[in-house]
Amino acid sequence: MAGSREINLDFLQLIVDQTDPGVKITKYETSFGSKRGDNYTSMVYRVLLYGDAGWTKSMIYKVLPKNVQARENFKSEMLFDNEVRFYKKAHTALMEYQDSKNIRDPFVGVPKCYFAESDIIVLEDMRCKGFVMMDRLKGLDLDHCRAVLKVLGKFHGLSLSMKANEPEKFQACVSGVINEVYYKKDNELWYGGYYKHAVESAKKILEAELTEEDKPKYLDVFKQFVSHDSFFGYMTDLVLPKSPLDVLCHGDCWTNNFLVRYTADGDISEVSIVDFQIARYGSPALDLTSLLYCCTTVDLRSKHLPELLQSYYDSVISILEQTDCMDRYPDICQKLNREFLEYGGFGLGVAMDLIPIITCESDQAPDMYKEDTTSARPNVEASYVNTSNDVYRRMIVELVKELVDNGCLK
Repeated sequence: MAGSREINLDFLQLIVDQTDPGVKITKYETSFGSKRGDNYTSMVYRVLLYGDAGWTKSMIYKVLPKNVQARENFKSEMLFDNEVRFYKKAHTALMEYQDSKNIRDPFVGVPKCYFAESDIIVLEDMRCKGFVMMDRLKGLDLDHCRAVLKVLGKFHGLSLSMKANEPEKFQACVSGVINEVYYKKDNELWYGGYYKHAVESAKKILEAELTEEDKPKYLDVFKQFVSHDSFFGYMTDLVLPKSPLDVLCHGDCWTNNFLVRYTADGDISEVSIVDFQIARYGSPALDLTSLLYCCTTVDLRSKHLPELLQSYYDSVISILEQTDCMDRYPDICQKLNREFLEYGGFGLGVAMDLIPIITCESDQAPDMYKEDTTSARPNVEASYVNTSNDVYRRMIVELVKELVDNGCLK
């Protein structure tokens, strides 16, 4: 695919004919929908439409990066296609299933999708409803983390419910249409070296930050944990579906992929999930460990982890109870908690990849909007975001200590 479709008046009119029949648009304006460092696999724009009699409407559209190098570096085309399938098939099937049930407080945590094809996705502009993006550098505090986990629990709960009540349709329309696009063996040559850099970076930080007294307890265990022939290969094995509790996962649970709306008093009223390019079918713990180990502090987890997980479990259970399939998942809280502990190593692997991206300054982040003006040949492996800021160093040390102390690194 050489590039992305051009946005023009005719194309936008086709969309408006479906969303607002009878409205004739006269002009439109575009602006950046995100800033550098807020997204890494596509370009996001906001388009403001104008029509007759003062009509206006704002939409978000995502396209492939103009920069060919960036597009190759992040495997954008493959990820983009996965998100198209999420909106057109998987999410649509889940919403149809939910609509057939009488669910109180249903899952509505995904923006409306107006158009989705191989090179462009057009979405509802959640800013018009008062949703805002949180600060990736601040992460999630207790209230925001609890709110995110509740909506994630509804999302996962719908998968478990539909899988129990409509297994054939679930396989055909949800689990069978979403592909693993990141942690798969075909990507070993591309991401294997990237993960070697990530592991070496974490190892150097631990060697520099840990006391001599602590090194045998933490550094030695970490070295043993990452001693696989290929750490990327280890991660590819972890994401494989293998449990009765496997669900449609978001796949990229970090702060920027959750938008929040507040009440007039400043309380959190609603959370919306965006960016499903790495959606996968697998253990719900893949999402949970990514979110909690990359976007919260060790202090928050030490004080509130059981409480936060219970908020998630309660949200899952609410969906199962209302759709009459709770008996299909006996002891679900204990089983979900066991999976969360078992996937601690996956959370650390994601943290070594994601925390440098989350904590780097915007000018260190890849620029998705920059035109590719070089004639250089594509890289042979993904480029690691090399940062050594204090936040990244502290988070890695604290996370390794936490996981070793909890027996999650073996």
